[in-house]
Amino acid sequence: MYKEIDFCGIFLPPFFLGLLIAGMLYVPLHRLWDRIHLQRWVWNRPVFELALFLILLALVNFII
Repeated sequence: MYKEIDFCGIFLPPFFLGLLIAGMLYVPLHRLWDRIHLQRWVWNRPVFELALFLILLALVNFII
């Protein structure tokens, strides 16, 4: 069973830790995608970025 994370007296779910890690992984990947102009191949960029973030989040939470 997962235990909550105690942060300065505030109990956070373990999902929040995965959310932070996925966010830290997403920022450099987003900059890389901008550098190689990946948006040329994508129809709807915001939906694509959301989907990639959710994939990262699912992978991180699966590993944790």
